[in-house]
Order: sequence, then structure tokens, then C-alpha cells
Amino acid sequence: MADIVDVLIVGAGPTGLTLANDLRRRGVNFRIIDKADAATTISKAIVVHARNLEMFENMSLVEPFLAHGMPIRGSNIYSQNKRIVHLNTDEIESFYKFILAIPQSKTEEILADNLAGSGVKIERSKELVSLSQNGEEVVATLKCEGQSEPEIVKCRYMVGCDGAHSAARHGLGLTFEGASYDEVFGAADVAVDTGIQISMLEDEAYIYFSESGLVTFFPFGGGRYRLIFDMMPDSNVDAANELKFEEVVELVKARLNQQLDSPEQKPLTISDPHWLSWFKINRRCVTSYRQGRVFLAGDAAHIHSPVGGVGMNTGMQDAMNLSWKLHLALNDLAADSERLLDTYHEERHTVGQAVLKGTDMATKAVTLRNPLAKNVRDRMMSFLSAQEVVQQRILRAGSLTGISYRQSSLSAEAHRPLERALKAVDSGILRFSGHGEVGERPGFKSWMEFTRGPVAGDRVVDGPCQTTNGKSTRLALQMASTKFQLLLFDGFVNSEPGYQQFSAIEKNIEEHYKVLIDVHVIVPALAKTPSMPKFKSLLLDAERELHNLYGASSECLYLIRPDGYIAFRSQPASWDELFHYLTGLLKGN
Repeated sequence: MADIVDVLIVGAGPTGLTLANDLRRRGVNFRIIDKADAATTISKAIVVHARNLEMFENMSLVEPFLAHGMPIRGSNIYSQNKRIVHLNTDEIESFYKFILAIPQSKTEEILADNLAGSGVKIERSKELVSLSQNGEEVVATLKCEGQSEPEIVKCRYMVGCDGAHSAARHGLGLTFEGASYDEVFGAADVAVDTGIQISMLEDEAYIYFSESGLVTFFPFGGGRYRLIFDMMPDSNVDAANELKFEEVVELVKARLNQQLDSPEQKPLTISDPHWLSWFKINRRCVTSYRQGRVFLAGDAAHIHSPVGGVGMNTGMQDAMNLSWKLHLALNDLAADSERLLDTYHEERHTVGQAVLKGTDMATKAVTLRNPLAKNVRDRMMSFLSAQEVVQQRILRAGSLTGISYRQSSLSAEAHRPLERALKAVDSGILRFSGHGEVGERPGFKSWMEFTRGPVAGDRVVDGPCQTTNGKSTRLALQMASTKFQLLLFDGFVNSEPGYQQFSAIEKNIEEHYKVLIDVHVIVPALAKTPSMPKFKSLLLDAERELHNLYGASSECLYLIRPDGYIAFRSQPASWDELFHYLTGLLKGN
């Protein structure tokens, strides 16, 4: 008799482990297998970005990452003996205003240890050999070390998180469309003493452009750095060959000497190599992240240049996008499970394509060989990176906080400010100067402020607030849950009818969606109305920071998805509009 499991996760790298951890806290029955006999001991990917730290915070997993990682607070690019780019991560729009340097081996260890603490075992030395599926299940054939006969596993869904050479992808017969870059790259994890030859802050990353190529210094604590360098296509370097430590030292020093005025002063020293490798990079993506009951995530679905360090992080976000949807489908909580599961491809394939395009452009820019083109690049980088709006775009893209699902079929709004404003003007009821009309009805100014808030599909905005007992906290901490989160903003004018409406919305959620949605009422001040209801979660926004961030000068609501993105918003706060949206997404209690 074959085993039956809700979800079979193929691959126990960062993507598979993230998926396993999130499914576990949702109570989903799963197995996770990996063909390797042990976890990796190699640093590999060494960056966890701000959006992923927010994600781990929601999972109550961020503390071990912060304890073992090192914050990187800036990045620099040098060319022709001068700095042409400096980015300060303090401008990242997140509580985590840094890049966390942490070896992939430690990332996997943290995630695996958390699973083990919950009694979940990673089944190693088990390799997916083949798969088949019908409308009800997936049948997987596994090759298990030490067993003469294959193991047959039946599952309701399979998720292939098994990397660039994915057996799950091959089993589906999907092509990995794209191409390889001509250049060969080298990577080395080494100890570096910069001496007085170059000045490098220990918490900033550095890229040096030279005549013969680039060299990158990325610190990850204890005087150790990840060095990355490229080789010209005609260099006759074979990526299959072993990278020798002496080659690293010679190449790095030669390229730095091209950058420095006084290379003979106390020289930079490189020592204690832990990992050395030549490698080729690809830009590839599958055409579909879902085929029936099988999904692909991480490197199994998309691979791209390591420039920016977003590959592993993107895979983890694939997992977080999929996990809550699988949970709803498996527990018959989705109004239309097939439609909901289809949005995984709809949303994440779009993100994957954008990441592919962005990293491809960046890779081509940093590996230019033509002297004239390099000069133009340097001038453009210097000019554009000095512009605040460009810096913000770079930081949002690099930290992955700028990812949005605005075009998703799951994103909706009950707010058409221009149309409503014109009708209001025609009817003569619009008051331009105030924040509200009669009671809680928004005026034109409030409508316009709402349009400047985050829209449906955007990442949820965090900010400070207080509980009713005076404890300082953050909105993100109050929303740390596997559920949807409904935010009811009071606006700057309070009224008893408004609070009674909020109370009615809370009661309706309790009646229809108690197991799926938490409700938070956010007020700029504790009202002194005699009959203010007792809300389950009442948060004080005394400085109005959250209200301003959300464009909530008048009463409005935001529904937040379990993965931290805005599903729906309305102004004014309307139960009818919200209920109409929810009935298309979820089944009630």
C-alpha cells in the first residue's frame, strides 16, 4: 500500500525548507525529501534580504537569523580610482534596514532545526525518479539509498524545490527556456586583510571595475569575504576545472592594482580559503510554475545571475506565496481552489520574469568589455545613483520590498476616487476642505490621500503603534499569524456610528470567517464616546504614522493576505464590499 500525504516536497534546500516550515505551522500533512545524504556545508548564497527577514519575523524565525548573520549597511562601486556609486541601506523601507550576510549552510541549518524541533524529519538519500498524476493525486517513484525496491508515494500535491536540475521539472516534461552567459565566473570564500592598500568598511560591500574585469568583496563576518570575479569568454577558463587559491590571489591583486594609486604600500592579503569554484551562470525560466497537481519553486522554476543576491530569496518567496494557498485548498476553505492555486503561477511567474530581466541587465552592465561602453556605464551609474528616486528604486528592487501583485486576479479595491468625486461635485455634496462629510463619509481630500496609500497587491506597510495597555509595538508584530489580517482604520474624525460599524464588521467576521481572519481596529486616539465597543484588538496610532502611511485620514479598511500582501481595500470601510470580495475567495465557517 503506497503512502498517502497531502504535500510531497522534493528538495530540502532553502526553498523546500521554507515551504516545509510554513506548511508545518499551518498544520498541513507533508513529507520533505532530498537526494543528498547530508545538508550542505558550503556557504553558497550568502544574502538574506529585508523582505525575507520580514517573512521570517512573521514565522517567529527571524531571531536565529539575526543572531548568526551580519548586517551589511552599504554598497560601493569603484572604477578608475574613484567611487562612482554608494548606496546606504538605511533608506530601505523596512524595519530591517540592511542586507543580512549569512551562509546558505547556516540558513538551511536554522530552517531544518526548526522543523526538527517540531518532530519533522528530512528524508535524505531519497531521489525522485518519476511521477504521474491524475485529477485526484500525484504518484511519485522514489529511489532510496540502501533499498533495492523503489518507494511509491501518493500525494495530493507535489512541489518541486529540487534546484536547477529538477527531477520534478523533468518529470513534467517542461523546458527550461533561456540561455547561458558566455563569461566564466569565480567565487572564493576567504579571509581578507586589506592593510592600508584599500579602505573597506567591514559592514559594506565593494565592487571594483578594472580593465580586465570586476572583483567583488562581500563581507560575512570575522574578516571573511565572498570574492566574485569574472573571466573573459576568450580566457580559456573551463568552469569544470578546479579553481586554485593561487589563481584567486594573483587575479584579485592584479585587478586591484589597476585601481590603486599606491599598490606598493602594505599589501592586501588573502588567506584561509574555505570554498573555491569556477562556475557558469544561466538565465532560464519555465513557462508554467504549475502543471496539474505539481508545482515548481525556486531554482527548479527559475535561475538567473547571482548579481544582487536575490536568487535564494526569490525561491523562499515562491514558497511563502504557495503555502497558504495549498493550506486553503487542502482544507476546502477556498471558494474556488483551482482558481486560487492558479494564482501561484500568475503571480510568481511574473516576479520571476522581472527578476530575470533585472539581473540580466545588471550582469551585462558589470561585465562590459568595450572601453567606450564602460566609460558611458560609469558616468550613467554615477549620475543616476546620486538621484534619490533612483536610489529608492534600486533599494526596493534589491531588498525585494518592491515586489507587488497589483495585476493579480486576487487584488481588488472598492474605491474609484475620480468617478466618485465627479459625481459628488455634480450633486453639490462634496466638501473640499475637510477630511469627512457627514459622520464617516470621506471628502475629496481623504479620497486623494487614500489613493497615495498602498494599493491592493502591494506589500503590507509596517509602522509603530501601541496596545491599549500602553505597550509599544509594531503593526507587523501584531499581525504575526497564519491568518488573513483585517485592518480597520478609524481616520482622524471619530464617531459613535463609525465605531458601531466597525463592531458590526468584527461580528460579521466572527460569524463567517473566524478561523481565517483576525481583525485589528487602529485609532489615532482612544475615543471618549460613551458606548465605544470593546474590540478584540485595538491599536493606538498616537502619532498618526500608520494612518498617514495607509492614506487613512478617513475611515477605511485593508485586508492583508497570509503572505503579507494587500488583498483588498476599501474607502469607506464597507462590509458589503468586503463580503463580496471574500465570498469569491474563501468559504465561511
